[in-house]
Amino acid sequence: MFSQLLPLAALVALTNAHGVILAAQGEPGSPPSVGFRVSDAIARNCTQINPCQQDTTIIRDEEIAAGVVNSCGRTKLTGNIDVGEVTENALAAGAVTQVKAGTKLTVTIHQVNADGAGPYFCDLDEGSNSGIMSKNLTVTNNVPGSNGLSQAQAQDFNITVELPADMRCIGASTGNVCTVRCRNNALAGPFGGCFAVQQIDVEPFNVAHTPGEVKTAETLEEVDFQMINNQAALPAAIEANKKAGTDEQAKNLAAVEAILGLTTTSASFPTLTPTIVQNSAATSTTSSAAAATTTASGRGRNRGNGRNNNNNNNNNNNNNNNNNNANTNAEETDTTAESGNGSGNRFGQFGRRAFPFWG
Repeated sequence: MFSQLLPLAALVALTNAHGVILAAQGEPGSPPSVGFRVSDAIARNCTQINPCQQDTTIIRDEEIAAGVVNSCGRTKLTGNIDVGEVTENALAAGAVTQVKAGTKLTVTIHQVNADGAGPYFCDLDEGSNSGIMSKNLTVTNNVPGSNGLSQAQAQDFNITVELPADMRCIGASTGNVCTVRCRNNALAGPFGGCFAVQQIDVEPFNVAHTPGEVKTAETLEEVDFQMINNQAALPAAIEANKKAGTDEQAKNLAAVEAILGLTTTSASFPTLTPTIVQNSAATSTTSSAAAATTTASGRGRNRGNGRNNNNNNNNNNNNNNNNNNANTNAEETDTTAESGNGSGNRFGQFGRRAFPFWG
């Protein structure tokens, strides 16, 4: 009841306490993972909002459902976390811990101040960037606290997160990466973060699978809900995008990236050409490799998302009667935004989907 009565302004004002995932260690000898968008340039000996809380992740189900953020939430400094982008960056940098089914991860959480306390709850996206948290994980040796609150501050805690015995990671470009998400239950949050793990005791998922093998779906209610939210948010989003492209904002971004030492290691990726078989699903074969590995500063801004709408019109000449009816209905509803112009990176957002091809 309290959360229903709490004004939005109060909730915003309360987001001044946090916990950060500093490291996650899997199998011995493998590198540790780091929480997505966590920076080692941020001080850990302080509690104030700036700079000490700027890379803490805020993960709210309401924001995820509304399409404001992806399943791993956002930070105050960098905004929405693009799970696919940060995962590929971590893989290229060799900064993803290796695991097996049943591995017990040691996850180091830095509690900035009061609202970064425990208990922490963890779940698993076996598709890495599918947005489907398919399994809840057992957490032992949890961070002390109740309702996400305690008196601890500027302190590190190690928790143990046990991966499922039936886990099968199939995500990322490697076909064997999962995303682990951990967060507390603070009303001002929840706070926590996500990190990638790479499973080494299974064959990687077939990278040559066809689009028809991706058996995901959203309900009509979910599609309509997201469309309505996207349409309402579009004018403000366009204006914000314009401001983000100004010279002043570009200089500010460059300054922040320089302070944080943000760099991206680029990896080589194969170019796959589908093998076409009539009346059968196409398979992909490797035809050539991409450029050599390089390191560049800055982050991708994902401005190309949702720009393939022309593909949706390939069948305009078919079923003319149905198309005419659809056009009439569209005119009557006077919608102003095209489907496909949403945030783009929210594939599999609502959690009611499944991957029937998982073995």
